Amino acid sequence: MNKYEPLIRKLTKEKISRYEFDYMIADLKSDSLFEENESLEFLQLFGLPIVEKNDEIYLKTLSTPYKDQIFCFVDIETNGNSPITNQIIEIGAIKYQNGKVIDRFGSLVYSDFVPNYITKITNIKTEDLKNAASLKKVLYDFKLFLADHIFVAHNVNFDFNFISNSLYRLGYGKLLNRKLCTIDLAKKTIEAERYGLAYLIEHLNIDTPTHHRAQADAFSALKVFEEALKNLPENIYSTEDLLYFAKPDQVKKKQKKNYSR
Repeated sequence: MNKYEPLIRKLTKEKISRYEFDYMIADLKSDSLFEENESLEFLQLFGLPIVEKNDEIYLKTLSTPYKDQIFCFVDIETNGNSPITNQIIEIGAIKYQNGKVIDRFGSLVYSDFVPNYITKITNIKTEDLKNAASLKKVLYDFKLFLADHIFVAHNVNFDFNFISNSLYRLGYGKLLNRKLCTIDLAKKTIEAERYGLAYLIEHLNIDTPTHHRAQADAFSALKVFEEALKNLPENIYSTEDLLYFAKPDQVKKKQKKNYSR
C-alpha cells in the first residue's frame, strides 16, 4: 500500500477541508519530498486528480461523470529477462473520452538484448531497438501524456506497477493515478469462460491486427471496456462509482476493514 492510500481512500468518498488535508499529510512529511504548502501540487504532479476550491480538497473523479472522463488505456511489452534486468521494450497508450479515441502514444524502447522467446511472442528483435529512444526519454514523455487521467489496462497492476517502479528508479517518482482493470470490469459485466485478453478478443469478435504488441493490446483493452460499459448498472454515474464497481469484492471488504480501524 502506498503511503498516501488513507488520504486517497477518504477522498474517493467525500470532499475534505484544507485543514483536514494538511492534518492527514502531517505524519508523512518526514518521509516525503514536499513541504506543507506544496503538498497539493506534489500529488498533482504524480497523477492524482486532486484539486482545491473554496478551501475544500477533492478528487475530480468523484464528481466527473464516467462518460466525460479521459481514460488512458496502456500496455507494455518487456524483454522478459531476470527480475533485475527486465525492462520495457515497447509502450502503447490510447486516450479515450465520450466514446472516441482522442490521442495515441506509442514507442519502442532501447534495449541491447531481446531473448528469442520474446521475439517469437512479440516479433520485436534486438536490432529493432538499436535506434529507439531511451527508457528515460520514453517514460518521461509517457508521464506527460498520461497526466492525471485514469490508467486502464488488462491486468492493470502489472502494467501500472512496472511503469511506476521504472519511473521511480529513473528519478521521476511513482504514479498516483487512479486506475482500472479491464479484467475485473469484464468479470462484473461480461459472461465468458475465461478473461485473458486473447480469449476475450475472440469471444467478443474484436478485430485487432495482432496480439502481444503494445498499441494493439491497449486498443483491445479499450474494446473490452466498451463492451463492459453496455452492461453497467444504472446507478453508476461518476468515475469513482465505476472504479469502485470494478474492484473485486474481496478487495472492497479488505479496504473497508482497514478504513474502519
